[in-house]
Amino acid sequence: MHVRRMRPERRVSPHQPSLILLVGVTLIAGVACNSKASSKSAEPAATPAASREAATGGDPTGTFTNAHGWPRVEGTRGRRYCEVLLARLVDGRLKAEVWNTYGLNDCPPAAWNALDAGAIKAKRGVLAVLLNGPRYWLMDAIEKDPAGPRQQTMFGSLTMFRAATVDLGPPPPNMAPYAGHRVARGAIFEYAKGSQVYELVDPSGKVYVMQSYSQQHDADLSASDLPALASRIKLPPGWTYRVRTIDATLRVQSPGPEATVIQDDLANTYSLIGSP
Repeated sequence: MHVRRMRPERRVSPHQPSLILLVGVTLIAGVACNSKASSKSAEPAATPAASREAATGGDPTGTFTNAHGWPRVEGTRGRRYCEVLLARLVDGRLKAEVWNTYGLNDCPPAAWNALDAGAIKAKRGVLAVLLNGPRYWLMDAIEKDPAGPRQQTMFGSLTMFRAATVDLGPPPPNMAPYAGHRVARGAIFEYAKGSQVYELVDPSGKVYVMQSYSQQHDADLSASDLPALASRIKLPPGWTYRVRTIDATLRVQSPGPEATVIQDDLANTYSLIGSP
């Protein structure tokens, strides 16, 4: 991920990623201060109601299971979270565990800025670490497959749960903006009827909807900036950015076991939803 351009009045986040070279593989890791992380631990799977209440910070609303009995979390739009990715080499490919704060805490700035990617890498014995955040959800609800016991761990003073696995491909990985990555997350993202959505359309007509915006490259980026984002990002030839208000509920679910996810050059993240 690279910073393409910044508006003069915006300040760059002190947590902006930088490049580090690890075992001959270039990955992105966060710039931060000293911190130590504890070892990973597992806890029993939560009941749907308890899982949903945890995911909403103790403020559940609406239904709490879908037709498959999956926990459903509503009121997610605008909620802040952070992630730590732990990358390992598995069968010649870089696979990254995604650990997420959402529902456990709102990723307080002091705690997040205290994390040290190098210290986490040494403690966990992984190939590389990516500090991904702070970020803000843009979908209105999430339904998550509760397959297996939920795992939680501590990074510094932040409690996180294991949310997904990202396939970064063979080393060296392509971390450039607009490159697709496969994510095993077992989740459905729902955008409510009447919501405004922000989409990228590639030259073949594939549509990617923004699932979260990032303050990694611009600490002041907010939801109010997103309608005019086309003037700030550098799209590849043939790509377009569009804003629309949806007239029906949009449910984003990958056709297979993995979703396809991309980022723009401000590190905002989008999920593939298919043709327009």
